[in-house]
Parts: sequence; structure tokens; C-alpha cells
Amino acid sequence: MMQRGFRVMIKLNWPNRILLYSMIIIAVSVLLTAAITVRTASRLWEKEFRERNTAYAMYTSLDVLRTFGGTFNGSVTPQIAEAIDLLTVHNEDLLGVMILTESGRALFSTLPRDLALGLEDFWRNGIGAAVAGVVRSKKHLRNEVVYRGRKFLDVLAPVNTRGGNRPIAVRYVYGYSSLEAKKANLIKGVLVGAFLLMALGALLSVVFSRSLTSPLKVLSQGAAKIAGGDRDYRIDLPRGDEMGNLADQFNRMVDSLGEQQEDLERANVELQNTNLRMRDLQTQLVRSERLAALGQLSAGVSHELDNPIGVILGYAELIKEESEAENQHGEYAGVILDEAKRCKRIIAGLLDFSRPRLGEKGTVDLKGLISGLTSQLSEQRPFRRISWRLTLGDGDSLVHADPDALRQVIVNLCLNSSQAMEGEGEIAIGMSPARDKDKDGHMVRLADVGPGIEDASLERIFDPFYTTKKRGEGTGLGLSICRKLIEDAGGWIRAVKGRGGVFELWLPSVGQVRDRENTIPEEG
Repeated sequence: MMQRGFRVMIKLNWPNRILLYSMIIIAVSVLLTAAITVRTASRLWEKEFRERNTAYAMYTSLDVLRTFGGTFNGSVTPQIAEAIDLLTVHNEDLLGVMILTESGRALFSTLPRDLALGLEDFWRNGIGAAVAGVVRSKKHLRNEVVYRGRKFLDVLAPVNTRGGNRPIAVRYVYGYSSLEAKKANLIKGVLVGAFLLMALGALLSVVFSRSLTSPLKVLSQGAAKIAGGDRDYRIDLPRGDEMGNLADQFNRMVDSLGEQQEDLERANVELQNTNLRMRDLQTQLVRSERLAALGQLSAGVSHELDNPIGVILGYAELIKEESEAENQHGEYAGVILDEAKRCKRIIAGLLDFSRPRLGEKGTVDLKGLISGLTSQLSEQRPFRRISWRLTLGDGDSLVHADPDALRQVIVNLCLNSSQAMEGEGEIAIGMSPARDKDKDGHMVRLADVGPGIEDASLERIFDPFYTTKKRGEGTGLGLSICRKLIEDAGGWIRAVKGRGGVFELWLPSVGQVRDRENTIPEEG
């Protein structure tokens, strides 16, 4: 129940919560004040009740004794009855009196017997000891007790008989009925007053809440208008208090936001123009770098082609000089053919490296591409004794790239692994989601069980014309081309230390590439 009520309070809007909290505070304050008032008044009234009735017993005890004239024969004369009634008239709380000897024996009593006996049990050491103490000390005693659910005040007052030679005590028993009725009336009056105060407080809370929430509602509506794009909206709250001042400040803030928005739009236009200029500069820089790379490649090509061409020339001279020895022409021609093919491979790799690719980029399922390629490669001669272990996962594997370029990269890496293992072993390809510089993408890891890559070659393995293969088995351009193709797709490739040859390549996911493209304005 409490949890349900708490949930209901949470669902209330804040003006109603303010009103509810105010009413709760007022109600608690009023009820607490009423409780303190009733408690304080009750204590004061009880104290006054005890003091008044004790004094009444002290001052009337001698009159009671005079009424009996010093004789206590147990009979009630009309004079005695009238005197007792007079005591009751003057004090409506008095229930009865009893005259006791010093030993505690009753000489006269108007108290009901069961009440008199029941109250005697509350006196410490008995009523006899209490009377003896009163007679000796000549001081009154009183005892406040609760008997059978009712509260009583029992008072013993000392007095001497005629001549002062026979000390006795007069016992007065008072009931709290009138005081309890007085308390009940007080509680009733306090509750009525508290209810009226709470009603008045609730009314004032409603007025205060509306005076507070109405301007706040206007401010909230104004904020919603401006958040919706209405920059010309202004809050009209003609008040001279803090709410009016807040509305004025709000309008000035909107004016300032409009000016800042205009500045931001101008800066955005300038930024777009700057991006266009940067793209032009980047294009020029790429072209310059490509020309520089071509210069380096030309130097490497001249060095690499020098030896095979020299061999070709040498054997050509031998063929010319020894034209008569026909039995050697076939061997020389074979050497010339091999070296010429090597020159052709170098030139083809150089052209592939320097020529821009014209392939169309699109969405590529990397997992499907790898699965299809390995299935096709397993039927070819270099891979017939190769076992494949694919761990491609179950998630999404979409990238934005040229599918032909990705096939060329995967095939080149697999072919290098097959050659490193001399055509027999295992190639493991794994793929998993990976982030790089706060971008989502996919990591492909290809590992074989070959001799691996030396530490000194890890950094140079992607340099043009750098190869770890034997002379005549490679041009040193394959991995350079692979890196260029992966970088064109927005990713990277690297060789890592492992038990065999291990290559890792990362490509951004489709969403990351599209987000990057959307942030760059298109050239006009």
C-alpha cells in the first residue's frame, strides 16, 4: 500500500506535488501543535486538580469533625447528611469521605465499601501505616491511582478532636470524571480548530501554488516553443516580482542564443569551405606523394631490371657467338624466357601499384567473401594439401569496400602462407568485431604454421620490392599492393609476431564509413 501511494506521488506533476507537500506539512504542523497544546493543558489541569483538592481536604477536614461533634457512633443524622451533601455541592469531584483513627480503623465513611477497600491496596505499607504517618507528622498525604480503569485522587488530612487529645485523619477520595470531560471538550475543540486551520492552510497552499506554477508554466511553454525552433517567440509575463525578472532574463537569453546561432551558421559555412579547400589540398598531396612513390619505384625498377636484362643480354651474346652449338640453344633460350617473365612480373606489379583502381565500392559481406574464397582456393593446386580453420563468428560482417580488391588481398595473403608452408599445413582465418580509434569495424586475422616473419622484417614487409622469398619467386610488390588496397577502404593491415606468419587487417563497418562520408561535403 505504501509503495502504491509512493508511486502515485511520483506520477504527480511537480505543481501538484508542491501542493500536496505543502498540505502535508501544514497538517503535520497543526496536528503536532494540537497534540502539544492538549498535552500541556492536561498536565496543567491535573496539577491544578491535585493542588485544589488537596487544599480542599485540608481546609474542610476540621469542619467535618465539627459536624460530628466529637461523637462517632456510626449513625448519620440529618445534620451530618446535610454537611456531607454540602461538601459534595462545593466540590463535584468529591466521591466520599472517611474518618479514620490513628490505627486506621474507620469511624465513619460515605465511600462505597469496594472502592474504599480497593484504593487501600495502593497505599504503601497499608492504609493504617499511612494514617499513622499523617497523624504523627501532621502533614497530609495523597495518592494518585488508577483503579478498574478509572483514575482517583486519595487524600489523607490530619485533624485533632475536641481538646486535641485524640488525633484522627479524614480521608477524601476524588474522581477525575469532570477533568476527563474537560479534556475531551478540549480535544474536540482543538480538533475542530485544527481542521479549520488545515482547511485554511490548504486554501492558501492552492493560492500560493497557482501563483507560483502559473508563471512557471508560461516559462516552460516558452522553453518548449524555443526548443521546437521558434526563435522569434518571447515570454510575456508582466510581473514586478522574481518571476517577471526571470521572464526578462529568459527573453534576453533567447536573443543571445539567436545571435550565437547566426555566428555558428556563419562559422559552419566557413568550415565547409575550409573542408572543400582541404580536400583539394589533400588530393594534390596524394598526387604528389604518388609521384614521389613512383620516383622511388622507378629507382627500384631500374635496379631490379638491371640484373635480369644483363643476363638476357649476356645469353643473347652467347647465342650469337655460339650459334653453331645448337645443342645449347634450348638451355639458353629457357634462361632468357625465365628472366624475361620475371621482368614482366615486376613491370605488371609496378603498373598495378601505381595505376588507380576503377572498381566500384559497395557493401561487402566479409564473412561470406572469406568463406567463398577459401572454398574456391581449396580446389586449386597450391592449396590442395592445405587445411582451413575458419572462425568467423555469428554477427554482422558488413564493410564498405571494393569486393575485387578484398578478394585480391585475401588471395595474396593465402598464397603467401601456402608458399611459406611449401604447400602443406594449416591456414587459420578468424574474424571478430573490433574498435579502432572510437570506430566500429571488423578484424580479420590470418595465421599459418610456416616459419613466420623475423622481427627485422615486420616493419619492412610492406615496403615496395622488399621480399623474404628466394630470388625469382617474388617481386616484393604483393604486400605493398595489399596495404594500398586496404588503406583505400579506410582500414589498415599489419604483420605481427607469432608461431608462423600472422597478418591482421581491420576494416570499418558500413555505418562508420557512411558517417564519415556524410560529414565531408561533396565537391561541386
